[in-house]
Amino acid sequence: MKRVKQVLLLTGALMLFSACSVEPGKSVPEEYKTGQAYFHKVCANCHGPDGQGGNKAPDLMQEKFVKENFPDYKFFRTILNGSSSGAMPSQKNRVKKDQIREIIQYIRYSQKQEGAIS
Repeated sequence: MKRVKQVLLLTGALMLFSACSVEPGKSVPEEYKTGQAYFHKVCANCHGPDGQGGNKAPDLMQEKFVKENFPDYKFFRTILNGSSSGAMPSQKNRVKKDQIREIIQYIRYSQKQEGAIS
């Protein structure tokens, strides 16, 4: 019985660990890799592996999130302080300001690749 409990505990731990690990679905040019890495550390669990939405957060490739409709400063402020609706919590304890800038560059690149930005 003790062995069964150990196996179940190990299996559960492995499932939890793998569920928290979101890997990028696409490769990006070198200048966006840092932003992609930060995005996957901070954002991907909710926004999906490439920012195309997840079960908790919206698709960042939508037109409402392109630069003309959602400027960089709004992304910056939202990541740092959370959304005004409270749907997204502040990430200020998880990411530094320079890392947020890298994340935004990666999102803008991804939007362009997805055709959201012409």
